[in-house]
Amino acid sequence: MLGEPTRIRLLEHLMQGEATVQELVHATGSSQQNVSKHLGVLLDAGTVGRRKQGTSVYYRIVDGAVFDLCENVCASLERQVAGLGEILATSRG
Repeated sequence: MLGEPTRIRLLEHLMQGEATVQELVHATGSSQQNVSKHLGVLLDAGTVGRRKQGTSVYYRIVDGAVFDLCENVCASLERQVAGLGEILATSRG
């Protein structure tokens, strides 16, 4: 489920609170069709929920474990990027 970068970006944005598909399209730079497809996968997995208000549909994270998982993944990626930065700095110097 989290093997797709678009889904990670969607979850990262939803960690800040509810959002509509249009808000998520704007936040991720993906097409509406692509965002909707990935939200469907996250919805089927029970990671996000949705509610309809008027003509808008709002998505939110319903599985609290996502917050811990995203924090761990982001921390790991930050360490990897820092390590690569050190390697590049050493190779240039």
